[in-house]
Amino acid sequence: MAEGTRQSGTNPILVVLLVAALIGVGVLGYLYYRQQQEVVKIDVPGFEGSITKGDGVDIEVGKDK
Repeated sequence: MAEGTRQSGTNPILVVLLVAALIGVGVLGYLYYRQQQEVVKIDVPGFEGSITKGDGVDIEVGKDK
């Protein structure tokens, strides 16, 4: 074998850490996205619902608490 030959490969620990970081960023982005969806929450006697960016208006009439 030739001396001084280095094997260059990807460190498996580095790959696992990188994948975990990417998954974490994805989860945080999803949670932030879900938090920003609700614009107005409707909570008055006899009516309950919300107005969201994605689904529009969702109102339930006569819902008892």
